Amino acid sequence: MKVVLLILIYTLILCANSLEYEAGRDLYYGKGCSSCHGTNAEGSGQNPKLANRPKEYLMKKLVDFQNGKSNTQSGQIMFSFARSLNQKDINDISTYLSTLKKETSDKYDISDDILGSVD
Repeated sequence: MKVVLLILIYTLILCANSLEYEAGRDLYYGKGCSSCHGTNAEGSGQNPKLANRPKEYLMKKLVDFQNGKSNTQSGQIMFSFARSLNQKDINDISTYLSTLKKETSDKYDISDDILGSVD
């Protein structure tokens, strides 16, 4: 009985993560994020790579942008985008971006981008 319960819980967790991923993907493209950050969130030019960043880091940055905080002047363009997101949106987009496959996200390697360091 315990094994069945554990399998059920694990299945529910997987389904929840899958729903967050799909909702995050839809938001990423629906909000136009791919226009600046790339189809695979690989970044380009001044626009940072978002793929494979830690989920907690992405969530913190989006909340900072909502609150009008940025490490750089070019990051301020994110304020209006972030303010249109609710907490679920932030969670979903961060789930999607943090789980993108690495082989599709290394088009550009921007070490000093508008998000700042990963630390």
